[in-house]
Amino acid sequence: MNHLAFYIHGNADGHNELLDILTNFLALFEGATSHHSHSESGLLLGLSELANSHPLLVHFPIAFLSLFIVIDLLGTAMNQLTWRQFASGLLYLGTVFAGLTVWAGFIAADTVPHGHNVHEIMERHEQLGVSTLALSAALSAWKLRRTVEGWGLYNVLTVVLLGVMVCGADLGGLMVYKYGVAVQAVSVSSPEAHHHDESIANE
Repeated sequence: MNHLAFYIHGNADGHNELLDILTNFLALFEGATSHHSHSESGLLLGLSELANSHPLLVHFPIAFLSLFIVIDLLGTAMNQLTWRQFASGLLYLGTVFAGLTVWAGFIAADTVPHGHNVHEIMERHEQLGVSTLALSAALSAWKLRRTVEGWGLYNVLTVVLLGVMVCGADLGGLMVYKYGVAVQAVSVSSPEAHHHDESIANE
């Protein structure tokens, strides 16, 4: 069924404000669940156009693990145990989402069309993604088994994790923004491109 139809009956004079609000909300919900690509109204239109879930999931491990690294290192430098305990929770969340992201990435690699010029980049991106998952899982296991005190191998691995994650994200951006992997081509409707910066438009 392509459309959801909602009918709400008001009172005798047809001016029930509460029902009007509910009707508007349901109409908004209908727009949010519509999968028509030509429509520019409604919510979550970008989500409905995703070829796979990898682009949706990838931001979570980046956010959680980045915060973990910063807070954990600061907690170590300032000898703040509570900071490091909070960072541990971020590490565990980041590891779970890293696993989901890697899983979705393998599915995306098998289903998204790409040329030979991108395949090698995608392979390296996959390797760095798996390395991110392996490092975060190892740090999680280490943290669960014992309390980490002071500076040492654990902190070195957190810095390595940051470098691996940044390199992986960089290759992911390269595939999307330079080679257009899983991106639909957009045609400009008018001869003149629209610029938000007037200085660029006037050049």
